[in-house]
Amino acid sequence: MIVIFLFAGALMFAISMIFVHPGLKKTIWVTVGLILTIGSIVLLTLNYNTYLGMKQVSSTTTYPLTSSIKGQKVILYQQLGTKNERIYYYQTNPLSSKLERTNPNTSSVTIHKNTNHNQLKITRSYRIYRNEEMRLLFSAGIPNNHFIGQHYQFDLKPGWTVKSK
Repeated sequence: MIVIFLFAGALMFAISMIFVHPGLKKTIWVTVGLILTIGSIVLLTLNYNTYLGMKQVSSTTTYPLTSSIKGQKVILYQQLGTKNERIYYYQTNPLSSKLERTNPNTSSVTIHKNTNHNQLKITRSYRIYRNEEMRLLFSAGIPNNHFIGQHYQFDLKPGWTVKSK
């Protein structure tokens, strides 16, 4: 919708500058066209840079955590580069043979040791539009339910270790 306002303002400005005779009427049409055009550009820029009209929501899911290696109490990780970037390999289903992994590009990881339960909490964050008017206005820009990132929280009982793969 904001793109329609942008084109309408630009068209109104151009037509009034070319075809309307000088006077008060021309000044009003040119001013309205400029306000629509500049206002639309400012709102589009704010939407792309500061997520105008959107709010952040999070959803947390908790899974039971099983060992990455059968018969041991361990969570595996793989070091990437020289920083603290790691890929953690975990398993939430004891019947599954495939390990799931974290993505260091879109997620962060916290490990809590000596807790009461072995569990994994995954918190996913999204941006959604504040209301239907904002969604209608900016629907050509950033999509609704825009994924921001996720946070993994590993809660480990005493005796569990975190080892390099």
